[in-house]
Amino acid sequence: MKRSRKALLAVPPVSAALLIGIMSLSGWWQARLNSRVDLGRKLIGRWAAEGRSDGLVPGSPAMMKGGITRVPGHRGTAWLFDGSTANVTVTNSPELAFGAGQDFSVMAWIQPQHSDTSFNVMSIVEKRKVGGITTARGYSLHLDDGRLACQISPGTGLQITKTDLLVPTRWPVIWKNRHALPGVHSFVSPGPDLRDGDFHHVALTLDRHSKTGGKLYLEGKQIYTFDPTTLRGSLANSEPLLIGTHPDTTLHSGFKGLIQDVRLYSRVLSQAEIERAAQD
Repeated sequence: MKRSRKALLAVPPVSAALLIGIMSLSGWWQARLNSRVDLGRKLIGRWAAEGRSDGLVPGSPAMMKGGITRVPGHRGTAWLFDGSTANVTVTNSPELAFGAGQDFSVMAWIQPQHSDTSFNVMSIVEKRKVGGITTARGYSLHLDDGRLACQISPGTGLQITKTDLLVPTRWPVIWKNRHALPGVHSFVSPGPDLRDGDFHHVALTLDRHSKTGGKLYLEGKQIYTFDPTTLRGSLANSEPLLIGTHPDTTLHSGFKGLIQDVRLYSRVLSQAEIERAAQD
C-alpha cells in the first residue's frame, strides 16, 4: 500500500518529543557550561611577568624590549612600562587570530600613570594590523583619556559563519548588514579615569551575535555595553599580539605604568568568571 505524501512528511509524535527533549538537554547543558566558573576553559594565553613563566601557554612566549622592568605588582610581579620604548610582544599564532563571528574575551590587571599620548590613547592589549589612523584590522583593549575602551575592526567583505547558516533567525540580520562597510569601530566606557594610582582589573568580552554582546568590565563589574553584531567579519591578521604597545610606531600611545596577568580566551567569559578573576 502506498502512503500519501502528507503521511510521509508527518513527524511521528514520539520523534517530535525526542527532538524537543534533545534540544532542551542541549540548552540545559550550554546554560550549565555558561554558569560554571572555570578560568582554564578555552584559555588561549596567559602572560605574566615572573621570568620564565612569561609564556604560560606553550609556543606563545612574551618577549620584553626597551624601557620595561619587572616590579612588585598586584599579588605578584608586574611589568613596568616607561610609556615610550617599552615593548612586550607575543609572536603571532593561529590561536590569537579570531575569525568571522568568533567570540573572545581579554582581561588584565593595570595601574596606569598619566602620560601625554597621541589622541589620549594608551594601549593595553593590541592585535591589529594598522594602515594609518583610519584603518586597523583586529582588536584592541586600551584607555581613552584614562577611561576603559576597546576597538573592533573586522576585515572587508561579507563574512558568514557555519553557525549563521544553521540558525535561520540570523539570516535577516546577515541580509540587512550585507552592505555594511568595515572600518575602525571604537567603544569608550563613560568612566572613571583609571589613572588614579590604584590597581584595576579590566576586561572585554565579545559575543558577536548578540546586540548586547560587547561588554567592558571594571573590578569585575560591567560598566559598558555595545552592539557588535555588525562587526562579525574576520579580525585575523599576521601581526603579533602586543602588551602595553601600540602597533602604529608613528604614534606615541604606549602604556605608562604597570600591567600584570594578561589573559586571552576564545569564548565569552561569564559575569561570575570575571568577578572571580577580579578577586584573585
